[in-house]
Amino acid sequence: MSSELFAAVDIGTTNVKVALFDQEGNKSFDFQQRCAQSPRNAAHEIEPDRWWKAVVQAFHTMDEELRKRIVTVCVTGQGPTIVLVDKNGKTLGKAITWLDKRGYQNISSIIQRGVDEQVATVLCNLLAIKDTIKEAYLIQPSDYIILKLTGMIVNATFPFEGYLPWNQNVLSGFGLDKTFFIPEMVEAGTIIGKINKTASKTLKISDDVQIVAGSPDFAMALIGTGVLEDEMLCDRGGTSQGLTLCSKQRLPCKGLMTTPFFIADHWKISAVMTTTGKAYEWFSQNIARARLVGLSQLIAVKRPTRVIFLPHLNGERSPYWNKDLKGVFFGLSLKDDWRSLLVSVIEGVGYAMKHIIGIMESCGYSIKSIRATGGQAMNELWNQIKADVLGREIEIPQVFDSELLGCAIISISALTGENFVDLSKRIVKISKVFFPLKSRHNEYEKLFEVYEKLHERNMDLFGKL
Repeated sequence: MSSELFAAVDIGTTNVKVALFDQEGNKSFDFQQRCAQSPRNAAHEIEPDRWWKAVVQAFHTMDEELRKRIVTVCVTGQGPTIVLVDKNGKTLGKAITWLDKRGYQNISSIIQRGVDEQVATVLCNLLAIKDTIKEAYLIQPSDYIILKLTGMIVNATFPFEGYLPWNQNVLSGFGLDKTFFIPEMVEAGTIIGKINKTASKTLKISDDVQIVAGSPDFAMALIGTGVLEDEMLCDRGGTSQGLTLCSKQRLPCKGLMTTPFFIADHWKISAVMTTTGKAYEWFSQNIARARLVGLSQLIAVKRPTRVIFLPHLNGERSPYWNKDLKGVFFGLSLKDDWRSLLVSVIEGVGYAMKHIIGIMESCGYSIKSIRATGGQAMNELWNQIKADVLGREIEIPQVFDSELLGCAIISISALTGENFVDLSKRIVKISKVFFPLKSRHNEYEKLFEVYEKLHERNMDLFGKL
């Protein structure tokens, strides 16, 4: 097994990533290609074939000797994003991403009927398009790549509530079950089968390669960060932000999602924020006019900036579930320039995290550690600001792309039989810890009060815009 490699694919909102890992979790290949498309009014769609073309390019970029050593491919990805296919696997139009806001005027009434908040966002989209579709199977981006690899229409995920953004009861309850169909579910970590000959030829890999079922990116990130114990929290920062707490307790927590963890007798308490990394990208490109703003340009900015940023550039999910929320810069003065405002964007993400963590704790949950992953974890300034705002240590795993490592871990488990929880604990390593600076934290505590009051006092005004 020592020479064998495990391929992992992550279909993100902004980028498609592909990596190769050995049995010890060491990375031997890394690929990333931007595949984002700009929104059009309330619609936010993308051609699924863009993802496949990026995957093909990744495998063609690999050294031939590496491709020969690949024994499995596992796929994860963004969600809830809707890919519609017919019974033969042909795509029916563009994929509808989780950023899409069509039908969101119905979200409050849907949630009031007892539907999970995340599922409610998908229902909004399905209700908005149902009259334009005759019949379609519901799959997600990772399932689309599995379809290209195997020819099979499946939903690959863990078999618990909260891992798929749809279920039969909800479709039936809203009269959608005659239009939209849910394919066979394949549990994460299961070998679906061998790659088909067309895909093996296209990717230039052996037709003996096994395709292993993954799960949505947040679940793979939990495995890839080792957040698999009571009171551990995963901060997954990319285009959007996901906070997921592993807990032995199940306590009511309004605005957050509580569903079973994939470990027995544990619960997953989740929050998702819509435009956190996206806000940083938006400001860098459209305001600072820089494709990539270097850390050296921001490190000298005095912190806290004392400018409060509300990071809601496309409505907000947790804990508000309000499509009308907008972004705000509050406290501007003549001394502020683009550098201080960009740092305030990072601080605003920290405040949003602090708000959600505060909700978790007010509900009775405890948090003993926070592990950060994703693109934000690669930015030392961002990590330090999070630590200072939260007043907590931020642990950074050695592998930033935890979704990819999570895929590799469950693939290794599928081939060796070793439990993926044990594998994760052995493979995942912490490379650095960021400690909060007490003086800065005390200042951030006072500014956080302003952040909270800005929401409270302006909530009715957002809708008027």
